[in-house]
Amino acid sequence: MRRLRKESTGGRMSGFDMRDDETYSEYKSRKLREKGPGFNVAMGQKRYNPDDPAKSEAAQRARRNRNKGRRKQNLARKKLKIPNTKFRSMMGHEESWLGHVRVEVKAGKQVQSLWTKFKAAKQQSDENNSAIGNNKPFLFVAMPDGTSDGMVVMELDKLEETVFALLETWDDYEGE
Repeated sequence: MRRLRKESTGGRMSGFDMRDDETYSEYKSRKLREKGPGFNVAMGQKRYNPDDPAKSEAAQRARRNRNKGRRKQNLARKKLKIPNTKFRSMMGHEESWLGHVRVEVKAGKQVQSLWTKFKAAKQQSDENNSAIGNNKPFLFVAMPDGTSDGMVVMELDKLEETVFALLETWDDYEGE
């Protein structure tokens, strides 16, 4: 059905061919598509791809990865007991987190090799220390060639236990 609207000038009727089953946003998007390529979608309108109503596999994968990253960030923030930010929108950026530490959370395949190395080292330590009944918290220290610095990796679930054990160790340390 064709809707007619009255124009403010002259009172004559002009064509406004919005269909009954479409919203105004859909109407504007359709009119822009009818104009052909080279016309961008109007400001404030959602992007619309008429050839592919469903998202591409790459777009779906990107969305899943982004959502997984956000979930892991939120989980890490809670386990580190970092307070909430003032605005929810700021919690997606580790740079905006409150607290006295800088944090960068990585998730997925990019950290899988680190996790595999950590688990192998922990298993080796568990096998060597279980015979003597040693159940101290485990720290994985990685020190690559060419540097005297390294990185320490520990399980988030055992963070408090590990930090307290480190504090006790440092209190007992007499400097060498």
